[in-house]
Amino acid sequence: MKKCLIFLIMISVFICCNTSSGRSEIEEIIYSAVSAAEDRDVEKFMKIISFEYLDEEERTREDIEEKVKTYLNRFRGISVNILNIKTVNKSMNSAEVITEISFSSGIGKIFSKIVNSYGEVYRFNISMTRRSKTWVVKSAEWSWMSIDELYPESLKVLRELFPNTF
Repeated sequence: MKKCLIFLIMISVFICCNTSSGRSEIEEIIYSAVSAAEDRDVEKFMKIISFEYLDEEERTREDIEEKVKTYLNRFRGISVNILNIKTVNKSMNSAEVITEISFSSGIGKIFSKIVNSYGEVYRFNISMTRRSKTWVVKSAEWSWMSIDELYPESLKVLRELFPNTF
């Protein structure tokens, strides 16, 4: 009986570890967006933005696409480091996500580490919805953060990425 129980627990753990939970799907979407931005792939980036996107500033999907294009056209390169992703409210078809991200423009990741420049840090409050088996962003708000305002886990990652800066 005891062996059977241990076997069932092991199978449950194996199944849970090998299936994609809603949270890991959401994190994958965020990492995909970062990768698209670094690759300057606006089309791929926009795949995660809902066609119904509308935020408190009344920005639409088209406004976000224009902002991304403008930013990428102004700078030769972009380096993005995800410091933290928190899924704070999640149901079957909606989720609220908070992420803190550092952005550097004009220099690559390697160069930014050499000169110990972490760029600017922003906190994003993102509302997501599930559409056709994938998560998309239906609205987002973002604001610049000083080092003192970061979540402790974000500051820890930033210190690991840029140890000679702090």
